[in-house]
Amino acid sequence: MKIIAIASPAGGVGKTTLAHAISVAAAEFGKKTLLIDLDPAGSLTFRLGFENPRFTITDYLTGKSLSSENLDLTSERFAFIPADSRLTTELAIDSLSAFLKELPEPFDLIVLDTAPSLTQSLKLALSVADHIFTPVDSSLHSLRALLQLRAMTDIAVTAIASGEVNIKEFSPILDVALIRSSEMDGLIKGNLSMLTTDKSGDVAESYRSATYSILEILGLE
Repeated sequence: MKIIAIASPAGGVGKTTLAHAISVAAAEFGKKTLLIDLDPAGSLTFRLGFENPRFTITDYLTGKSLSSENLDLTSERFAFIPADSRLTTELAIDSLSAFLKELPEPFDLIVLDTAPSLTQSLKLALSVADHIFTPVDSSLHSLRALLQLRAMTDIAVTAIASGEVNIKEFSPILDVALIRSSEMDGLIKGNLSMLTTDKSGDVAESYRSATYSILEILGLE
């Protein structure tokens, strides 16, 4: 099992879109994938249509046991655990690690979507992640966020370019760049990713290729 965090202290760089797309593509590649929303704002939770979930990651980090019946399998074939605003409350730093050790099913890949800030959400993710991936664009905003992230952890942090960027500034950087679009960041059809609604489009293929490179880095190809 490999655990990755999709993280950036900067907002608006496509972090949640990337976490969703990686989960879809990894499932397409035959990897049993679990996506966990660790953002108390619940952007990913709402995007996937879980507006009033019965249980959230906060429940599981504070003692509730997760059963296979309570593990939501999406129509895009990855499992998902939603978030809620209680993630802002004080949680034991080892609570996520303990929870993941007791999962009712084995997974090849766990994807953590974190809050766009240097908060408890990110600390929890850093306590368990094998690798961090952060989307960057040509803005100074995203470069500063990447440097902040690398300064606060010894975990490998790989940048993923969205459009044209200065590779020297962001290195190490994934060998595949993403094609961003307003459609990719929004909802095309209900709660589905563009990888599902426009499978053969250039944007979807760029995210799919990036995911394959990520799986190679993790030794899951």
